Amino acid sequence: MNKEKRNSLLITICVIVGALLVIGLAVYNSVSTSGVLQRNTVAAESENYKVDGMMFAYFYNSQYQNYSSAFSYLGVQQGVSLKSQSCPYLTDGGSWFDYLVRMTRDYVKNMLGLCEIGHEKGNTLTDEDRAEIAEQIGVLEDNAKAAGYSLNDFLRMMTGNGVKKKDVEKCLELTVLAQKAYNQVMDGFTYTDDQLKAYADENPGTFMGVDLYTYTFNAADFRVYDDDDNPTSSSSEEAEAAKKAADELSAAATAADFESTLRSILTGTGMASEDVDTKVAGAKEDHVLTANLPSDVSSWADTASAGDTTVITSDSEDAYTVYLLARTGYMDETRARNVRHILFLNTTYEDSSTADQVYAEWEAAGFSEDKFIELCGQYSEDPGSNEVGGLYEDVVPGAMIDEFDSWLFDASRKPGDHALIESAQYGWHIMYYVGESDLTVWKSQAEDALKNQDYNDLLASKTESISYNEKAANAIYA
Repeated sequence: MNKEKRNSLLITICVIVGALLVIGLAVYNSVSTSGVLQRNTVAAESENYKVDGMMFAYFYNSQYQNYSSAFSYLGVQQGVSLKSQSCPYLTDGGSWFDYLVRMTRDYVKNMLGLCEIGHEKGNTLTDEDRAEIAEQIGVLEDNAKAAGYSLNDFLRMMTGNGVKKKDVEKCLELTVLAQKAYNQVMDGFTYTDDQLKAYADENPGTFMGVDLYTYTFNAADFRVYDDDDNPTSSSSEEAEAAKKAADELSAAATAADFESTLRSILTGTGMASEDVDTKVAGAKEDHVLTANLPSDVSSWADTASAGDTTVITSDSEDAYTVYLLARTGYMDETRARNVRHILFLNTTYEDSSTADQVYAEWEAAGFSEDKFIELCGQYSEDPGSNEVGGLYEDVVPGAMIDEFDSWLFDASRKPGDHALIESAQYGWHIMYYVGESDLTVWKSQAEDALKNQDYNDLLASKTESISYNEKAANAIYA
């Protein structure tokens, strides 16, 4: 399953009713119907689309839900109007209500901008789109009924601003149109290898990385205790021991020397062997972006050769960090991979028995890819891939959850490999490795960056003329 990693600049438009289904009514104890908002009041408007006051209230409450679980950690008082509580994240001053309204305003403007882009492409709601919207409304109706309310009463209690079924329907229509346009825009951006290389060359800190071995010796690591666990060493003795260890490790000229020397030093401190193994294994860092290194280490790495070492002393001089440059700056040429999977959610299944049965059925068919695709259509609960035979293409390291990622990028992986693996977050995955793609990690990163850049430029051009009615937004009761 994809981790849903997103660049912060990307606006992901999604159907928001799902949040309503999991938030209890008690969340809105501080909200009541104001009767101020009118459906003929326009809160935001583009050339062909508009969001009225009730729709804006619904989108506002979706933002409220996004933040409600964190409010207690942010110092927001429940049961007290958000309009009376200052928000520290607004540099020009303002309340938490102002903050959420601004988030809603930006969301709505971007959504309308996308709708306008889609309008230029001739997008309309299809029968399938309307069926999906009706299904979402049906889920809301079922939840309202289960709570003992009509849908309109349920929505009023949830939002506190008199939002009704027809308002939600209009909100969903816009989000579906926006999502459709977003997908078209992002899929439409293509770049040549020369363009990708040019972008990488212009932003070396984002793409150039080095392989390092690094370990920090703290003075406290060399504290000596008596039989009663009382320290007997002085701070100067501890610092001297830490420096001596760092100097010894910095004499290493190869990765193998670094590992063996570090192992010897740590063993000499009395550290348990399993802890030593963990520390030594964790000393290696592959493709660390030079932009993410401390400035003094980055400057050293820019001019050092493979096998060179340096020791960086902390300001307090009680810690010494040893670096060995294992590989000089390079762009990550790791190839992305293509994989298929069938997902059995742990919210649906209590154990792996169904996954085991399906895996056995696939085995009986000789682990063929055609059979896998057939079974995927029958069983997979991953909406991101179940309609395409479970296929994910151009997957780069780190894009998937850990268990999925570890299996996919195992160094021994070869086309046709298969397995049944379990992930704590989602459940069970029947895996089928298709093979490497032509896309490398650095090209994937450059492509994503260019897409984000071009998307935001395009969206900015479409949102600058969108009108916004601040009075309509401020009429929301909160």
